[in-house]
Amino acid sequence: MRTNLPVTQREYSFAQDMTLMSTTDTQSHIVYANAAFVEVSGFPYEEIVGQPHNMVRHPDMPKEAFADMWKTIKSGTPWTGLVKNRCKNGDFYWVIANVTPIVETGQMVGYMSVRIKPTQQQVQEADEVYRQVKAGNAEKFSIEQGEVVKNRWWTPLARLKHLSLKWRANLNLGFLLFVMAALLTNIVFVDDTATREKL
Repeated sequence: MRTNLPVTQREYSFAQDMTLMSTTDTQSHIVYANAAFVEVSGFPYEEIVGQPHNMVRHPDMPKEAFADMWKTIKSGTPWTGLVKNRCKNGDFYWVIANVTPIVETGQMVGYMSVRIKPTQQQVQEADEVYRQVKAGNAEKFSIEQGEVVKNRWWTPLARLKHLSLKWRANLNLGFLLFVMAALLTNIVFVDDTATREKL
């Protein structure tokens, strides 16, 4: 994973109504960046276009977040999550990023990223989780489609809501067959017991 250094501890705070936008090709090379992205990142437009989008990646971001992002968008699904980015001078800024595949005539030709300013509470929560993941405590959390999920024993059950209708139908059918088999086994057992008692 690309590491952009040096970094400072200064946050670049941009206006609440600013929207940072960029588009890339399928290899994540920037094709277009709007004026807000240029201003906040601190990179001149000429230095942005043609470069990999990870030129603004901050080293505090865990690789798991980007792995989840790529897994999501390559499947054709938009991804939304909190991201800490690095300015050209090493300062940082937080965004809520929405990355959407661009599809033309059935072919994925690139990605569009739209970023807005998060709340302070959102930043604090994401910062704490990302610190723990970077520190090697990734087993406590999962990042799924940009959403941070605490790993508990019931987490696999909670994930069922993300299954497709076909998979949920198959699971329901499987459960129904299991219940029917259990009932039939119980009926046979009771009938067999009753027969032995009569003998």
